Amino acid sequence: MSITIKTDRLVLKKIELKHIDQLIKNLNNMNIANWLINVPYPYTIIDAKNWVNKSTKEELCLNIYHQNFLIGGITIDNRKDNNKSNVLGYWIGEEHWGNGYALEACKSLISYFFLNTSEKKIYASHMTENEKSKKILLTLGFNKISTGKVYSISRQVEVEDINYELIKS
Repeated sequence: MSITIKTDRLVLKKIELKHIDQLIKNLNNMNIANWLINVPYPYTIIDAKNWVNKSTKEELCLNIYHQNFLIGGITIDNRKDNNKSNVLGYWIGEEHWGNGYALEACKSLISYFFLNTSEKKIYASHMTENEKSKKILLTLGFNKISTGKVYSISRQVEVEDINYELIKS
């Protein structure tokens, strides 16, 4: 099933193959990859094809579009590495930072998720020094539950992160 979620300014939907170059251009940027645990750097066509494959298999593995231009990605998925299900993840292309797109996309996907599933919790995390993501998660109502370390593929080192949960109210 392919879903489309529309907000005032954005459309969240499955990636289209015609947008794969936009995906690579956005994620082949260390200023973005630096903050993402599971994104390699440099970001190649093989990485993009892996994302397209994942997107076809997981319902809430979407990309963020503004005026039909791919500007980001967003998921609520299962992470086998930490035994937590329903993990929110997102990114916005650097040229689109500061416009509130991440917050807008997250609000709409979280709302869709809670309205269309019986699940009661969503988890999220950010690297300790990522103040922008911290602000977004706190604005969304997430509460800190722990700190830990995770391996960053792009940095190729373990990094400290902060873990959160959002409970359906």
